[in-house]
Parts: sequence; structure tokens; C-alpha cells
Amino acid sequence: MTAEATSSRPVAGTRPRPAIHFTADDGWINDPYGVTWVDGEYHLYYQAIPGRVTWGPNCHWGHATSPDLVRWTHQPLALIPQQFEVGCWSGSVVHDAEPPLLFYTRVAGENWEIGQVATAVFDRHTGTWGTNPAAVIETPPAELGVRGFRDPNVFRHGDGWSMLMAAALPDGSAAVLQYRSPDLHQWAFDGVLCSRPNDPADEVPTGALWECPQLFPLGDRWVLLVSVWDHGDLLYVAAATGDYDGHRFTPATWQQLTHGASAYATTAFLDRDGRRCVLSWLREEPRDNAALTVRAGAHSVVSTLRLRADGTLVLEPHPNVDALRGPFLTGSEGQYRVGAHAAEVTGTPTVGEWCRIAEEDSTRARLSFEPDGDGDAGLLRIERPGFPTDVLPIGDARAGLRVLLDADIVEIFAADSYGAYRIAAAGDPPATTVSISGDAAAAVRPLR
Repeated sequence: MTAEATSSRPVAGTRPRPAIHFTADDGWINDPYGVTWVDGEYHLYYQAIPGRVTWGPNCHWGHATSPDLVRWTHQPLALIPQQFEVGCWSGSVVHDAEPPLLFYTRVAGENWEIGQVATAVFDRHTGTWGTNPAAVIETPPAELGVRGFRDPNVFRHGDGWSMLMAAALPDGSAAVLQYRSPDLHQWAFDGVLCSRPNDPADEVPTGALWECPQLFPLGDRWVLLVSVWDHGDLLYVAAATGDYDGHRFTPATWQQLTHGASAYATTAFLDRDGRRCVLSWLREEPRDNAALTVRAGAHSVVSTLRLRADGTLVLEPHPNVDALRGPFLTGSEGQYRVGAHAAEVTGTPTVGEWCRIAEEDSTRARLSFEPDGDGDAGLLRIERPGFPTDVLPIGDARAGLRVLLDADIVEIFAADSYGAYRIAAAGDPPATTVSISGDAAAAVRPLR
């Protein structure tokens, strides 16, 4: 059986709109956060600037709901900057407080690197969030002399609450600061939760500032997620596993959790069945693409996060993404026509070119495997005309790859690595065919 759909060229200034990845109806979106199952549906909050396709300081909080973490419905904006603030930047939501509280980075004045921590209270009668003019944390600890301070992440721990803050220290180290509170209203600085020098020679360099910090238990360890910022460059998401004593996090392992220039600002949450899940912002490539005029930014599919015995964190598409799978497509001489649908390619890469993604005769991406010596480890090269070549480390090619294709987005899941990539420029039509080289084992099916 062959599935086909007619592909239409998008309007100039737009990208092909993804089918299974969250995007704005118009304007800019970035960091996702506050994903929670409440009253029979998931709630998602995210950074948004309606009517603008490049980043600016006047960020709002967008809001969407979903029954399944796949199909989202846009809701009215949750936060709009008030007269006493320039923007409402990233934060977190505490839905199990009474009333529910939202914590965000208030940006005011001219120094946007140093934010305040502000709150908004949910009104169950109106279904809206009311901003508190007074900040709960006005300035970072003076004795630290921090150069960055933002992204409050609040979670319950022990007999109270912890708040993590992203920070940059004067010596060039990236850090996470911790505050503690008995009641979510009065906060006291508890110290530096974790810091790491900015050393480009490290196996996993972690930059000068950690954004969007998250700390949570997984198996018998604690996991710290940070988005690595280094002198204006948004690099990737790094993860550490280790121990947390309520005051300090001691890392045992570090790894680069996301690869490629797209995935950033990963947020972690529990789904309704208690699975640890993650969701990332997928940036535009190139950054602040001047050709875009309608919308910019997307979110990844939701993935589950698993901890292997050796401390490696592994991402896998959420089971609700699996539920979108249609019947396997029948190809002709290794070519499969997916039309305008999202699609999934699964298989074991062979040496050399393994998979080619195209729109008719126009190549969008080539995936090629280069083994490291005679073993099964190596590099997957992602070549895209008009974009820099990327590489995704593969620990065991025999374990296979899972590639999700949706309009101009490609997400690749390996046994021990994950990468996300953009494969089309503004105005380009979506890819419509997938070709598998030679005798390589692979299967292709639509995602609907």
C-alpha cells in the first residue's frame, strides 16, 4: 500500500507547517515549561511574542491544552507584560498549590540579564492569571556578583519548596542557585546548588551560563538539566546525573543530551501515568531567519526519558507518538512517497549514505553513517543543502535509528543520542519522499 497526499507550496515567508509538532498560529515561540496534567487535560506554557517572528524582550506566556501531548489547542495568553515590566520570561507553574501559582522571570529596566522572580495567581472563577506587582525575589545575592539571573524552576522537596535559578558567576563558571521556602511566598537563598567552570576542552563543555535549570529524581539518581549558553550562543542541552542532599547537587556523570543547532530549553515533567518526559524548543535555522514573516519556532515531540544502568540518559518518543503510526508504506526501488504527511523511518544504518529525504528531485537531507573503526559505534552525518553539516554520535548502530520527519523538522532517536534539525528554508515545500540506499534495512510509515 502506498500513501500519497498532495503537497502545496507554502506562502512566501513561511515554513511548511508541521502536523505533529506544536507551532504558533502566528508570531514567535520559544521555551516550553509548566507542562502539567490537570482536570483531565495537559497544560503547556511557553514563551510567545504574537505578531513578531524574531526574538524580543517583550515576551508573553502562551498557553495550550491537549488530551494526549500530541494534539494541542491554543488558549488565550496566560501572561501579558504589565506597565511595570518589559517582558515575562521563562519560569514554572505550581498547579498543586492553592491557589495555583506561576513563577516567572520579570524583566524590567535595561539590564535584561538580571531578572526578578515574580508570581501570578490563578483565579478559578475567571480562569485567568493575575500578576502580582511585587517581586518575590528582587535581586540575586549581592555577594555572588552574578552576571545572569533568570528562569525560576520551583518544585516540592522535603517539608518545603525549592527554587532553582540560572546564573553566571564572575569567574566565568555557569551555576544554578537554590532558594528555599516553607510556603511559596517567603524565599531565602540556600546557596549554589551546582557550578562548573567554562572549559571548552571538557568532554561536555557547559558554557558560561545555564538556562532553564531542572532537577528531578529518576531511578536511583537525581538528574540536572541545563541549557548551555556561551557568550550569546545557544548551544545544546546538557544533563548530569548524581546526588542531591536537599542543598547541593553533586554530579557523577555529564552528557550532551541534545545534538544539532535546533533543540534547546528542554523542560521535564511527569505525564498522567508517572513517566518522566521532556519537551524542547526547536529553534529556527539560521537563527532569527529574516525570510520568515508569519511564524517562527516550534516544539519537539514529547519524549520519555530513561536512565540506563551506566548513567546514560536515553530519549524515546512518547507512546502517544507511537499511536500515530499508520500502516507501513510500500516503496519502489527503495523510494517511499510520504506526501505531505509526517512520517517515521526506522532501521539500521549501513556504511555510507543510508537515507535521503527529498521534495521530488530536490534533496533536503542525507543521512550517512561513518563507523569508528570496525565496531558498531560511529557518526551519523546529517547533510542539508544550505546548512552546515551536523554529526550525531551513534554508540551502537545495530540498535537502530528512529527518524521522525514532519514538514521541515527532522528528529533522530538513537540508542544513546538524540538530534533535531531543520531541513528547509522559508517558502520551500515540505519533503515528500524518503529513499533508503542499497540493501539497508528500513521501514517507513506515516504519522497521523
